[in-house]
Amino acid sequence: MTLEGSSASAIIIFILVILIALAVSLLYGWKAIEATGWFGSQVFISSVMNLFLCACALFGWFLYALSIDEAVFFGGLVLGLSLFVAGEAALIATLYYRRKKLVDASHTRADSPVSEQE
Repeated sequence: MTLEGSSASAIIIFILVILIALAVSLLYGWKAIEATGWFGSQVFISSVMNLFLCACALFGWFLYALSIDEAVFFGGLVLGLSLFVAGEAALIATLYYRRKKLVDASHTRADSPVSEQE
């Protein structure tokens, strides 16, 4: 598999889309856990968001690379799947390690008094 011309830029865009998907799902999980205090359901939703966005990136890779070369297609497929698995593990681990802080922020927000307007 050689990276010549547009294949190199396509792989870079493919990797960036997967990293952006990870960032979006992490940001959603972070803010949703802070807002609701529900850890398990929000991590599940965040993981499904990451799965969907990575699947969209893989479908785009499928449409681009299958017409070019079979080796480029399978190389990108392996790269995308490995980035997805690593990103999913990083997403769950990051949210798990910050779980106590995020849930406490939710409880602090819920316990704070609401200012009344006259």
